[in-house]
Amino acid sequence: MPEVIIPFAGDCPHRARALEWVRDRYEWPVTVAAGGEPWVKAEAIRPAIEASSADVLVIADADCWTDGLTEAVRAVELGAPWAKPHRLVHRLTAESSLAFMAGKPWGELAEPAYQGVAGGGFIVARRETLLDVPMDPRFVGWGQEDIAYAIALHTLAGPAWLGDADLFHLWHPPQERLSRMWGSVSNKRLLRRYSAAKCKPNVMRSLIEEIHVAHRPDESSLLDCEPHV
Repeated sequence: MPEVIIPFAGDCPHRARALEWVRDRYEWPVTVAAGGEPWVKAEAIRPAIEASSADVLVIADADCWTDGLTEAVRAVELGAPWAKPHRLVHRLTAESSLAFMAGKPWGELAEPAYQGVAGGGFIVARRETLLDVPMDPRFVGWGQEDIAYAIALHTLAGPAWLGDADLFHLWHPPQERLSRMWGSVSNKRLLRRYSAAKCKPNVMRSLIEEIHVAHRPDESSLLDCEPHV
């Protein structure tokens, strides 16, 4: 059975309400992957991925919903390397979010619907893929980590299966960042490295290996294994 992993941090009541609404709609087990301060999405989801016993995982934002997940999960189960279940993103206003969650006509959008980027909102993949190609914890705060992750998965795992479902983004005050487009200068700089490694498996593998090395136990700490008396 698949498992849903939802990274979440902070005390925003609007995001907390969205989380409670979406988690009740999933047909599979849900794990809320708590993050710390500063927010690092990669560090929030990594322990949950490692601890999961599911073959297929859904990495889902706490403020988003799509009806395309069942089809995306099925595509991965049938052999797709990973999946993006949605096409258009509908950003709801505070009022239309409440209507949407109440099952009523949701009315106006905060902006016109737009093409969703791979990596944003939802990623569906096999657990082994997410362990082999981890999200980069050097993206601190909000911004660029999802786009970089999609580039890495595309380069090392293969092209995503693309669904055409709608994604609905539930309203909340925006998180602090450099701008709507950029999270921070350091995140922007790191994304450039991922963009330069796109479709270059050897270059991308070296970039990902930097993450594996950072999480590898320090061998020097394992030398003294005798119990102290």
